[in-house]
Amino acid sequence: MRKQLIYTLSSLICALGVFYLSILFQDMAYWGKGLTWYWVGVVFAYLIGLLGVIFIILSLKKRKSYKETLFPVLLRTLSGGTLVIGFLWTTFVIIAGMSGM
Repeated sequence: MRKQLIYTLSSLICALGVFYLSILFQDMAYWGKGLTWYWVGVVFAYLIGLLGVIFIILSLKKRKSYKETLFPVLLRTLSGGTLVIGFLWTTFVIIAGMSGM
């Protein structure tokens, strides 16, 4: 149970990191003369999001005799929802940024 909670919390941290990196890579568009740093930031945002998804998958693996309480389920749901919204937000920022250029 403890390992699953650590995976779930790690997934939630990754989900929050996606939002932070989406703000950061918008600023990275002004680094240098091209959009190289912008796309580096985009890749990092998506990689952190994928790491969060992997942590959720790892937290779902459980023993057959283990009865799950409500807190880990709610935390996992919050983390999964935040990851989905983070992916959608990052994609929206990319589309909006590219349409304005």
